[in-house]
Amino acid sequence: MEVSLLIFINILFLATVNATILIAISHRTGTKTYLLGWSLLFYSLFFLVYFLWFHAGWILRFPHFIRTVNPLMFLTAPFFYFYIRNTLFDRNGLVFKDSLHFIPAILHVLDLMPFYLLSYERKLELAKMFVEDPGTLNLYADGFVPTYAVDSFRILLMSAYLAYSLWLMYRYQPNWINPLHREALRNPLSIATFLFVLITFGYFSYHTFWMIEALAGFQFPGLLSFFTWVTVMGIAVLSIYLHLNPEKLYGLQRNQPADPRDISTVVKDLEKEGKATPDVKSSDTARRINELLTQKQVFLRQDLKVGDFAAMAGVNSRDLSMLLQNEYHKGFRELINHYRVAYAIDKLKEGYLDSRTLDALSRDSGFNSRVTFFNAFKKEIGLSPSEYWSRFQSGEDLS
Repeated sequence: MEVSLLIFINILFLATVNATILIAISHRTGTKTYLLGWSLLFYSLFFLVYFLWFHAGWILRFPHFIRTVNPLMFLTAPFFYFYIRNTLFDRNGLVFKDSLHFIPAILHVLDLMPFYLLSYERKLELAKMFVEDPGTLNLYADGFVPTYAVDSFRILLMSAYLAYSLWLMYRYQPNWINPLHREALRNPLSIATFLFVLITFGYFSYHTFWMIEALAGFQFPGLLSFFTWVTVMGIAVLSIYLHLNPEKLYGLQRNQPADPRDISTVVKDLEKEGKATPDVKSSDTARRINELLTQKQVFLRQDLKVGDFAAMAGVNSRDLSMLLQNEYHKGFRELINHYRVAYAIDKLKEGYLDSRTLDALSRDSGFNSRVTFFNAFKKEIGLSPSEYWSRFQSGEDLS
């Protein structure tokens, strides 16, 4: 057995075991990461079976198993999307309409029925050909629809799921999708997303060059090998990350301390004015709202609307308004601007205006215009942003 093949098999076997453990522990602890576990399991199991059966030759013993795991690849992207969605919106489990995402996998099973019903002798004959040249698998293991067409559709579907998941992150947690942002580098959701992008990129690129090679006759042995390594290494790194960070992924530290550089300094400033943020009660909804504001900092989104915020908090807009009045004694827009101003003050104290402008600060703080920023800042602090900055530079005590 080739050294590279042995490496691939061991990596994928360990990834399969890790994914199974992740699913089991996540179910037990009630966290959402079991959805990520299923996605990783389908990915690693698919490639593990591929290398064992066709590169190591195991399929010669069990030719009836050809194509039996192929439909699983239609489930990798949906379960990753479920993980992103449930994490962003703090949902648990799946709902009935989520079963629609399983339709492509079911259709692929039905598509392969003619192949599944082939005789043992015919499948053994094909298995020998596939072991001799695994690339022929995608040319001769057809169902009703040619395999290359099914695989191409699957790649496009996976890319669409990934693109939509990234869009959700950009819309609801823009900081999490920025690989240069400190919060993203510490967030399990961001790291899992970056690695899933890498895996999908490797798989997409491999299939693209294989299609060119098979249909146009060009040869890309080096590129095919490279993208195989990219895909398997992406699975390996994701598996290792899951293994080394159980406290983050299994929810064992769900009440993490706030970032020491959060808006607490501004809250202290506002307390002097009698405008301190009230304590948040222990209810699940209040906890989610507090997390959205203090940890996830959704107020930085310029297009944040009350309906979006209510969906993330898991309540309807009317109940959200009542809860904000009870807990914070503020309306939605007033509360969001309160946190935006607090964020802007933190940035001012860090020297933001040494190299950038007030317009940039207003945008980075979530305001969609400088006028809105000025009015909100003046309302909260009693000074304009430029006045506050001037006094801060002069060394005046603004605490």
